[in-house]
Amino acid sequence: MTETVSSNPTWVWMLQLPEVAELRRRRRTVTTALGTITIVLFASFLVGFIALPELLGNTSLLGVPLSLWVVFSQFAGTWALVWAYFRLSRTYIEPAADAAIRAVSDHREELV
Repeated sequence: MTETVSSNPTWVWMLQLPEVAELRRRRRTVTTALGTITIVLFASFLVGFIALPELLGNTSLLGVPLSLWVVFSQFAGTWALVWAYFRLSRTYIEPAADAAIRAVSDHREELV
């Protein structure tokens, strides 16, 4: 029986390319930073309602209870994080992704 070698590229050599490593580093940086901010935002929301329920319920700012301001900040913060992710994807991750695609395409021809 003869053994055939697949001409399909494998991830082993792709992951060793510097462009792919840079893409992975940039994606990890963005997701770690925004994920940490998300966790802090949500945790502060929970801590605020657990530790200060009377303050949030009885205090008003511009005629609106402070608890509603906290809920709105959670909503607005989520939208701000989504906007930041899309912005960073377009300006920081996308150039690295384009370079990684070019590098994989160039090296694929060398292996065939």
